[in-house]
Amino acid sequence: MAEEIRIPKLGMSATEVTLSEWMFGEGEQVAKGDIIYTAETDKTTVEIEAQASGAIHPTGEEGTKYKVGDVIGTIG
Repeated sequence: MAEEIRIPKLGMSATEVTLSEWMFGEGEQVAKGDIIYTAETDKTTVEIEAQASGAIHPTGEEGTKYKVGDVIGTIG
């Protein structure tokens, strides 16, 4: 079963996060703990790690703002 990639809560007040850059492309293999994308709030940029291993399938678009909890891809 595919593991969903979601936008995490970054900071106390951030409700929207900008997906800055994907580190892997469609179908590439990732390992749990790999940095798979960077996300920005108005105060910080954070590297987000994979929570599972497998083939990544990003659906979120770089430069787009997403709400906390939005699904932006899968690993599986």
